[in-house]
Amino acid sequence: MSFLGLLAWERFKLRGRRIVWLLLLVAVAFAAFMVLLRFGEYQFRKDASVRDELVFLPGSPKPDDEIDVDCQAFLDGEIPTDLPAPLTVDDIDVGLTTNECTLEIEGVRERLVFLVEDFTLPGATAPALRWTGMIAIPLVAFFTVLLVGSEYAWGTLRTNLSRGVGRRRLLAAKLALVAAAVAVMWLVVLAVVMLTSVVATAIVAGVGHGDWTGGAVGDLIADLLKVWFSGLPYVTLAALLSILFSRWASGTVAAAAVSVGYFFFNLFSMARVIQLFEGQAGFGWVADLARFDLGWNSAAWLFGEGGEPIRGFNLVGAIGKVGYPGDLWAFLVQAAYTALFAGIAFWLFTRRDVTGPSG
Repeated sequence: MSFLGLLAWERFKLRGRRIVWLLLLVAVAFAAFMVLLRFGEYQFRKDASVRDELVFLPGSPKPDDEIDVDCQAFLDGEIPTDLPAPLTVDDIDVGLTTNECTLEIEGVRERLVFLVEDFTLPGATAPALRWTGMIAIPLVAFFTVLLVGSEYAWGTLRTNLSRGVGRRRLLAAKLALVAAAVAVMWLVVLAVVMLTSVVATAIVAGVGHGDWTGGAVGDLIADLLKVWFSGLPYVTLAALLSILFSRWASGTVAAAAVSVGYFFFNLFSMARVIQLFEGQAGFGWVADLARFDLGWNSAAWLFGEGGEPIRGFNLVGAIGKVGYPGDLWAFLVQAAYTALFAGIAFWLFTRRDVTGPSG
């Protein structure tokens, strides 16, 4: 059977499996949610009152209960008079309160501009794609295990190999199908993101989409390639684990759990590990070793060196105050892991005996 014939056969075997459509549904639903999240925050903030605590003169006895004011009303000259005794209006530092309220209002207005950019096109695509890229990694790994590992459990792999298709070609066809399916998934996700953005923008009066300049189109293509590439190391890792655990009755489940758990464990723990040993004599190698970790570099690749795929939400700050590696380094590390896992998977697949059904 030709390579294209193998691809068609593998695709045919997936057509009736509802879990494939469920995985796609999870990806597109999450992507749409990321657009609606920014839209919802904009709707909540655009008419909300900007409030700040009263600032009293230095040395004034400030009460325990917080007292805040409507900043816009304060700037319009409305000075509150319902102050707790013994404070009076004379205790209010009008100048300092005016400055703080001005900064608060300017900050909210700047935030609204960012929010509009994040739910209108073309700005909505980048944060939605990159955040969905994080969720897509376990989905892609699970899909790979489904395609590679399930045949071990069914006992059908031996039958396919007995037809003389060739082990290398068979595994290559499976991995190529996964890579192609993931590419199609990202095109569907992009279409859903754009449709969600169009609908959300139409609801808000006075808000329109930005311009699709050459730079914006180039950034969109780069983001699509970036999220697609981020899944490749986990495709090869899941394939390797599926082959490695094939002799176990629960090998498919174990392969899925390890490949998915590995990413999330590193995502939320590596920064803490680096911080724990940072500055400790004799442990500087921990930070150096983390630079070669796959999960850490996958996060760097998706979220950028500053870890801020969405303005105002710094992922690095949420999990530790350690900066991510740069894009080039993250790309090279991921490419190296992809080649390493693929090489071991092909070597193991061509040499290991295929047993009957494992579960």
